[in-house]
Amino acid sequence: MNEELWVRGIVLSVSQLGEYDKRMVVLTEQLGKITVFANGARRQNNRFTAVAMSFTMGRFRLRPGRQSYTLTGAEIEKSFLKLTEDVERFASASYCCELTEYFTREGLGGKDELNLLYVTFLALLEERLSPEVIRAAFGTKLLDIEGEYPHENCPAVVQYILAQPIGRTFSFEPKEQAAQDLIRAVRKVLDRTLDYPMRSEEVLRGLSAMS
Repeated sequence: MNEELWVRGIVLSVSQLGEYDKRMVVLTEQLGKITVFANGARRQNNRFTAVAMSFTMGRFRLRPGRQSYTLTGAEIEKSFLKLTEDVERFASASYCCELTEYFTREGLGGKDELNLLYVTFLALLEERLSPEVIRAAFGTKLLDIEGEYPHENCPAVVQYILAQPIGRTFSFEPKEQAAQDLIRAVRKVLDRTLDYPMRSEEVLRGLSAMS
């Protein structure tokens, strides 16, 4: 029998499986992006109901399988459930998780990406910067972590973000022109890098059309 292990991570996405179970994609410090099955998580009062939700950060006890893991225990460190109370911030957090899921891989530690998600969720809750600016700054820093952001000929606001440690990714207050420069610059890099559009972008475009 494979020995159980504890990992620290954030739930990127959750889908229903069968009548009572859930399938989670979790970004972890140690193992990178992994698939975790939470058996019985959809049953009322199940011990995994609270942890088997997107944006949950905590420690997960796992039983390894051939290509996935089974959840056997969990300790929630931070629940970002409040993000679900505002549709644009919920969609923005979902976008950041989806983009992270695209770039990360199993077997490659995800400590930097995990820390970036954490400070991004905090920024979304703080509401000091607009969700659009937060998404752009997140995308810039994530691309830099993954070695995908070209450092030459960047707007000043992009240069600032690239130069900051992860914890200070959102330590700026851009003027309108700088914000637009940031949004356009990261969009251009993402358009060249991504193989397919993010599903959450459709929701964000719909919200923008309604505003």
